[in-house]
Amino acid sequence: MTEFFSSHPLPVVEKLPLNGPRLTLTAYNKEDLATLLPFFQDVSTLRYYLPTTVRPFNLEQLDLLLSDWNDGQSNFVFAIRHEGQICGLVNLDGLDFPNSHAEIGIAITSKLQRGQGFASEALALLLDFAFGELNLQRIWCRIISGNDPSVRLFTRLGFVQEGVLRQHVRRSGEFRDMLVYGLLHNEYMAPKSL
Repeated sequence: MTEFFSSHPLPVVEKLPLNGPRLTLTAYNKEDLATLLPFFQDVSTLRYYLPTTVRPFNLEQLDLLLSDWNDGQSNFVFAIRHEGQICGLVNLDGLDFPNSHAEIGIAITSKLQRGQGFASEALALLLDFAFGELNLQRIWCRIISGNDPSVRLFTRLGFVQEGVLRQHVRRSGEFRDMLVYGLLHNEYMAPKSL
């Protein structure tokens, strides 16, 4: 096992930032927490973002949550920055080099910057990194049913629905399905080679 990981290095911060036309993906830092906190206190938004129990977070809890999500081994969180200011988070979770896949997630945490195509641009930057630099075979995501904007976003990027975890999460006393979407390396890279 050690041989495998020594020949497949984990992503390193030196490859950052990832730059797009309007956005930059960087490492998030402790100074970003105060800006992110209102998003993580808005239960109406978190109901579609968190696949676990929805509750508001305080600053200390948010710090622990993001530290857990960004363990530097198999889970990585990137700050989405527009004009130097954080406006969201995008992440790779459960990075599995032997099986060549990872889960991806995104949140545009600034209400003022939603609906401007930032999510598409940020995801494209991270997908380029995951498929190009990391050479992963498959990227997948989970979307709670009812989150139609996320379904449209991931479908536009080429993700296809692969399955449904029926009645997987409870929201406001109602069980909702968890939709599983996936994108393969060749599906993502094919349009780029035309």
